[in-house]
Amino acid sequence: MDQEDELRNPARRAFTLGLGLLPMIPMLTACGGGQGADPSVQSRQAAGVATAALSGTAAGVAPAATPASESGVFRHPGLLVTDDDFARIRAHIKAGLAPWTGWWNKLCADSLTSLDGKPNPQQGVYRQDGSKYAMYRDIQRAWCLALRWQLSGDTRYADKAVETLDAWANTLQVIGTVRPGSTAHDDHTFILLAGIQGHQWAQAGEIMRGYAGWAPANLKRFQDMLANIFAPVSSWFLSDGRIGSHANWDMASLAGALAIGVFCDNPDLYRLACDCYAGNNRGKLRTFGNGAIVHGVYFMHPGHFGQWEESGRDQGHSTLGMSLGGDLLEMAWNQGDDLYGLYNNRFLAAAEYVARSNLHDENGQPYPMPYVREQNPTAPHPSFWTAVNQSFGNGRNAWEPIYNHYVNRMGLTAPNVARMLALCEPNQWSSGGDDVVFPTLALRRPAYPGPMKPPSGLTAHQRGNRVVLSWWGSVGATSYAVKRASRAGGPFNLLGTVSASDLLTYSDTPPNGVWFYQVVSQGDGAPTAAAPAADSNVARIAVPGEDRLMLPLNNPDGTGTVGLKLDSAGAMSLVEGQLLDGATWGDGRRNDKAVAFDGKKAGLQLPSGLFGDLDDFSVSLWAYANGLHWDSCLFFAGQDAYAAMALAPQSGRGGLRFVIFGATGNDAQSVEAPAPLPLRRWVHVAVTLQGNTCRLYVDGTEVAKSDEILLSPRQVGDQVTFLGRNWGHPSFNGRIQDFRIHAGALSAAQVAALAG
Repeated sequence: MDQEDELRNPARRAFTLGLGLLPMIPMLTACGGGQGADPSVQSRQAAGVATAALSGTAAGVAPAATPASESGVFRHPGLLVTDDDFARIRAHIKAGLAPWTGWWNKLCADSLTSLDGKPNPQQGVYRQDGSKYAMYRDIQRAWCLALRWQLSGDTRYADKAVETLDAWANTLQVIGTVRPGSTAHDDHTFILLAGIQGHQWAQAGEIMRGYAGWAPANLKRFQDMLANIFAPVSSWFLSDGRIGSHANWDMASLAGALAIGVFCDNPDLYRLACDCYAGNNRGKLRTFGNGAIVHGVYFMHPGHFGQWEESGRDQGHSTLGMSLGGDLLEMAWNQGDDLYGLYNNRFLAAAEYVARSNLHDENGQPYPMPYVREQNPTAPHPSFWTAVNQSFGNGRNAWEPIYNHYVNRMGLTAPNVARMLALCEPNQWSSGGDDVVFPTLALRRPAYPGPMKPPSGLTAHQRGNRVVLSWWGSVGATSYAVKRASRAGGPFNLLGTVSASDLLTYSDTPPNGVWFYQVVSQGDGAPTAAAPAADSNVARIAVPGEDRLMLPLNNPDGTGTVGLKLDSAGAMSLVEGQLLDGATWGDGRRNDKAVAFDGKKAGLQLPSGLFGDLDDFSVSLWAYANGLHWDSCLFFAGQDAYAAMALAPQSGRGGLRFVIFGATGNDAQSVEAPAPLPLRRWVHVAVTLQGNTCRLYVDGTEVAKSDEILLSPRQVGDQVTFLGRNWGHPSFNGRIQDFRIHAGALSAAQVAALAG
């Protein structure tokens, strides 16, 4: 490989440096010239606020055009700031409104927008020497000049912005960590530089692409710089999950890939970013890094309080995740994809958690923060974080897009984010180059105008002997009335009231039965008899539990791989598994048939969503083992191979073992029998989880117990569910019949009855 190829192919360079063992996705071709999207599509998208098919329609906002992840058609400008946004900001400035007028005046006075400034392009930029500061400065300069042109109409600033973009497009050949020949340690952080600075360059380019004074050939040259130097690094890093890195490595690559995908009209690159954030495997077996939202929010505590992956590390890195995440989600929103709303606003759960980790209470003390021990992905097992690494006074202005979407756009409450927003607004800088500057000017939206929305996202989960409720609050509410009924339509009886200043959660210990919960906002603008409004959604739960799935797998009865599913709302449906890779039928327990697995690749794949909302749960099945393979599975269910639960006939120290993990197995929590699954006879196996107590049963008798199981099915997800196999080991060598999932922990007597 000659030196020029080495300079121009950073993705190949990354691979040869040993940053991953998995093959790269194909290199991206250069982008096309700056042709805009179909005007008819643009007008349809501008007609309303777009939402995503990825997560359903966001509450209170009507869907608009088909999202870009589906159509492959982009709105321009459509990254952090759209034409509609610029029109709104100009109107605020003309009216002299705060904070826009104040920040506009600061922008105009800043040296970044001086017409006397000159760009300082570099042939190579390396994250461990001073060359990066030239890039940081010129990115900020191009962005600020682009803002000043859009908000004033003065083309002198447009010309200076284009001058900067052209200078770098004509000069830059490579980005890296250390210069060639250097003996300094290469920590491969050029991956971060490619994503963060790639997304920031694209922000400036996206604003300027509509400027008539930017020659089409020069626009294309700038697009090609991003496509050939920055995007391949981000796309390579995202091509398969690398969960050995912290969330920010993914968040940087996600932001870079998505922004460059839009700017360069590359739908494949854009979809890659959306899918990797959502953890959407599109039907293929693949893994996702810690930036995927289910991995990034490692644990959901009561009150929709989401433990962020880097929270055990430090708050400088945790807030960087918020900065990159807010930018990522806002860009996707402007292209019609609602990543904000995924998994019941799971990113907002993380933002509230991280924000509170950086705040003091009224006595000047740190808040007590719930924390579930978590694996440090960069340290050898078993290095665990056991508490939040809190810090205070962190001034990173990470909060504008998060607050302005969830609160000002959607009418939800985010009290901790709101406090951080006010504390951090004075900081428009980014001396380390991590953040987009002047975010308040560009991203602040008017306050939510009302009317008060009902509480939303109400969930009810059984954990131990309690039903734990969590919900999202409403702008304007002062408290919330929590109610319970024995029927979905009520009448609902008041259980208690929760102050809007408290964590929005409530624990109940109802009698056995099926119960329905609802929450009502109280405060100025709340519903009244004269002006009624909808209450929260109704959350249903059965205490102490109920059958969720019955899959007989006894083919002669005509059921084949069809089973009966009861969802959390009480709706019944049929589900069907798919026999894979040689799975067939063999002799069953009672002159019938059972699914037979060959000990190689055979498996039965089940639909997703069978476990997703469960904390306490039970699983049972009958199994006949011809022989044992270490770490084969009777069942496996998870988001991917990095966050899952499984029941193995022989694993760990050599016994029958149930395991659940959220970070590649390095954080595995398990319960293991003293012996493996017995051979050459039908055996009934069951697992129950109640609170933190997990029990393992063989033929109706408890054989193992652990009181240290902190994770649960809803924490690790269940996008992929198999019987008879897992992600990468040989399949079970034997037969399986009568697979059942139960909401709640079965009692010992109930397990014994199933085994009878």
